[in-house]
Amino acid sequence: MKQIVKPTTAIIDGLRSRKLRRTVRTLTSSRRRWVRSIILAGILVGPSHLALWAETPGHADGHSPHSVSTTYRSHEAVHLPIPNAISSGPYAHQVDRYRDRVLENELIAEADGNCWFKDSPALSSGSSIAGQISQLDPQVVWWDEDVTQPLGLAEQHTSVDASGLAQTALIASPYVRSLLTEPQISMTDIVIADAQFDPLTFLDANYTDTNDPVGSELTTGDQSERFRDNLFASSAGVRKKLTGGGNLEVVQRGGFQNNNSTFLTPNPQGTSRLELNFSQPLLRDHGKAVNRTRVILAKIDAQITNSEVREEIQTHLVDVTTAYWELYQARAEWLQRNRLLASAQEMQTVLQARGAVDSQQRQILRANVAVAKRRADLVRIETRIRNAQSKLRLLTGDRQFAQFAQYEMVPVERPLMQSIELSTRDATLTALDNRPDIVQSLQQMHAVSTRVGAARNQVLPRLDLLLSSYVSGLDSGTNTFGAIGRQFSEGGPTYSAGLIFERPWGNRANQARLRRNRWEWTRSYAEFQQTTEAAMTEVEIAVRETQTLFNELIAKQQSTMAAAREVDYLRQRWTHLPDPNENAILLIENLLDAQERLADEERSLVRSQVAHALSWVTLRKAMGVLLVCNVADVSPVPSNVSVFLPDETEPFGGMIESEELILPTPEEWNSP
Repeated sequence: MKQIVKPTTAIIDGLRSRKLRRTVRTLTSSRRRWVRSIILAGILVGPSHLALWAETPGHADGHSPHSVSTTYRSHEAVHLPIPNAISSGPYAHQVDRYRDRVLENELIAEADGNCWFKDSPALSSGSSIAGQISQLDPQVVWWDEDVTQPLGLAEQHTSVDASGLAQTALIASPYVRSLLTEPQISMTDIVIADAQFDPLTFLDANYTDTNDPVGSELTTGDQSERFRDNLFASSAGVRKKLTGGGNLEVVQRGGFQNNNSTFLTPNPQGTSRLELNFSQPLLRDHGKAVNRTRVILAKIDAQITNSEVREEIQTHLVDVTTAYWELYQARAEWLQRNRLLASAQEMQTVLQARGAVDSQQRQILRANVAVAKRRADLVRIETRIRNAQSKLRLLTGDRQFAQFAQYEMVPVERPLMQSIELSTRDATLTALDNRPDIVQSLQQMHAVSTRVGAARNQVLPRLDLLLSSYVSGLDSGTNTFGAIGRQFSEGGPTYSAGLIFERPWGNRANQARLRRNRWEWTRSYAEFQQTTEAAMTEVEIAVRETQTLFNELIAKQQSTMAAAREVDYLRQRWTHLPDPNENAILLIENLLDAQERLADEERSLVRSQVAHALSWVTLRKAMGVLLVCNVADVSPVPSNVSVFLPDETEPFGGMIESEELILPTPEEWNSP
């Protein structure tokens, strides 16, 4: 049978390396600086201080000529109800071997040194961007300024930004509010699990009036034909299950009895009995750990739920950010197509004005076709803008946006136009510390190992110790309280002790449960390995995509500039230096086609801008730092419920820590 490497061996050996220790100390400080730069980049792409406001874009007179701005409420002072990040638990050291691999991987370090592909043939003709900050030419992305101005699609407008929309979604979205109920629900499971150790008070009473025919003189001791008996019995006490597995009961019994039997002395009589009963498992169900298994599992489930909620919220914020940049992209394309339409209309006006001089009818018709086609494109893009606004209203869920349904949303946040150096190694190390799915898989291992320990305990035979003691009292008449007083003043206590032992033949059910839980632990460890490998790959791809997209921006800028030079050349030829030997229709066709190519290149450039902006959000989500917040725990036990939840002892996972992770044979599973 092939062996699986023991999880702890390579980790301990790797961390004991002196060279690696120095590397860790050096990289810890540098990684912190690098993470701060990543968050700074995130602020540039989408500020982490979440605020939403509205303002009138600047004009010479201070007012928009097309629309009236409206004030939108700010959420700056509202605390975001996001669950805190959870700890990795007792299996956090399982991640260390992946950290060692990242720190020792020379390929990643070399990739960091050439992260901007300075030798790329696609950029050989442009400016070098290796080792320096490069940025787009504002004259090429001319729409960047105009996008933040109202387009005149509505009489009124409200300004929005990605960070403000994200905060609004966190506060107002019904979907987010539904997610935030999950931690509250999971916290109630902890209380329910821990409530099994709460003391239980009980009280019962029973009165019986017996009137039976006498079938034996031994019933009454005389010649009575009917047996008449009045019996009252009651008990009150406290029971408590102890965390060590024992059960403690203190009960006071009392009552009275009178009948027509000569054997009852005294008759009537009052009775009382104070009992103290205790039972303690010595093998199966013995110990605090096994008896608090439900509490441990409930706490782990609550932590996993918190992590899942954070992950879902991050996904929702990515959707909100994506919708914002879709709005930005649609507005930019509207501006590009509007300029394209204006150039066609200018050509149409010139040709119509020269219709009586040298313009041909076919030239005018061709210009008319171009104007109609480009106007139709504007209609479709305008619909895209309105659809993007509707999507933002849905994702944010704010009722104020419903009031502003007819308003034009003006994005005031622009894409990042400069390059920032990235480190795949540091990004991967950050992801290993912050990824919620890695933490969830570690917590799953903790939960399964806890169940393995509990199943091990259940394989043991039952051996319980029973202890009991009581004092009793008796009084004449129906004076129960007198009997209770005499139980302490007369006589002495009675004691008893005993043992209970039982073991099923073969014990197959418990053995099968233990085998199943062990296989589940092996599966959870494999799932952790797969999750971690997938997370590292996702971060690597996200870093590479962020790097590549900026280089693509530079390449797109160059192609856009080339297309613009072609349009200028053809426009000058058509306007100033027409070739008498060249077909006039062909010249107009070439100019219109060049304008379309320029518009396509500009559209491709703005899409690359948006993709680059979204790549930063994707990278931060891949690293697990999209939600960097420090808020109070939003899943406390309700204030009106007093519950004491003590810290747990070493989990049962420690019982299988020392085992080799070997795929066992059926014979090997048979031993406890």
